[in-house]
Amino acid sequence: MRLTPRLLAIILHDFLAAAFAWLAGYWLRFNLSVPPEFQTAAFSTLLWVVPLYAVVFWRFGLYRGIWRFASLPDLKRIVLAIGVAALLIPMVLTLFRVNAVVPRSVLILSPLLLIVIMGGSRLAYRAWKEHRLTSVLRPSSKPVLVAGAGSAADFLLRELARNPAGFHAVGLLDDSHEKLGRLVQGIRVLGRLDEVAHWASKMGVEDVVLALPSAAHAVRKRIAQVCADAGLNVLTIPALEDLVAGHVSVSNLRRIELNDLLGRDPVQLDDSGLHRLLTGQAVMVTGAGGSIGSELCRQIARFAPAKLVLFEQSELALYAMEQELPQQFPSLAIEPVIGDVKDAARISDVMSRYRPAVVFHAAAYKHVPLMESGNAREAMRNNVWGTHVVAMAAQTCGVEK
Repeated sequence: MRLTPRLLAIILHDFLAAAFAWLAGYWLRFNLSVPPEFQTAAFSTLLWVVPLYAVVFWRFGLYRGIWRFASLPDLKRIVLAIGVAALLIPMVLTLFRVNAVVPRSVLILSPLLLIVIMGGSRLAYRAWKEHRLTSVLRPSSKPVLVAGAGSAADFLLRELARNPAGFHAVGLLDDSHEKLGRLVQGIRVLGRLDEVAHWASKMGVEDVVLALPSAAHAVRKRIAQVCADAGLNVLTIPALEDLVAGHVSVSNLRRIELNDLLGRDPVQLDDSGLHRLLTGQAVMVTGAGGSIGSELCRQIARFAPAKLVLFEQSELALYAMEQELPQQFPSLAIEPVIGDVKDAARISDVMSRYRPAVVFHAAAYKHVPLMESGNAREAMRNNVWGTHVVAMAAQTCGVEK
């Protein structure tokens, strides 16, 4: 660990805090009027106490953390380090025969004061930084209501405080009577989910974020319909486990899609059959960056194919998958390919080069009302002609499945 000016300032802060807490223990013990003989003892023992605290703090790794992200684990580490040092102080003073009188109450008061000073300063610094960041970014970010006041909402609000991603929450909505009027990360639970139109109008909000990952699909459909009737944009957060694992962030807030509301029961995959079909094989997925194609890629990657060819028209969607898959499957060989399924020459060239044994064709326009409204010709070209091109190329190149 390199000693930087910032780190030296933190170490100096803790040294001064240890010294102050030790002297303050004497002041409190004698009601702020320390007798001369005890003043001498207090200052002479500082030469032993402060270095001992310094060694213990360093051994417990208190300087590996970042004050900006100080949290409960940091506080636990501080309490443990101070507790160990507090036990060692009388042992060291006795072992080295330090000729000074240390009242027992000082040995108790001093570490308690030090915990308050060190823990409080770190948490106060974090609160100041987050308030400063929020005050700077909030004017340019959009206000949103959050539907839900559970663990997902709590995590979302903490992430928005650190990384606003263009949004800041102004209120929460939840159907639990016990939560009404309560605060989550300083944001009030304003009312019930059915009152979203009222509160959106009152708070000047155009966007609502669904933070209800464990709610029944009927509830999600109901709130989405209420928002749609009120002309509000409905956003949804990524899966909570993906947020916690760091695979995605709150910047991945997206508009809710039909897939989020279908409420289908999970399909149980035939793992043994899929192993025979996919493991060790070259596999190609068209539309690999879409909502269906990307999930296909994640599921296929679990079966360790020899190579996974990602065929996608959108550069951004392909780039996202190229970045995501190696993080979750480091040993997977992927081949990102830009192309259009309607381009017969491109499809044939890709299949001839990579020789996939299995092709999953997921390149399709799937938003039916949108495609029916003035875009039917493009839907026919992409979904019908594109499928014909992929099928013919697969037949020509000897694709097995």
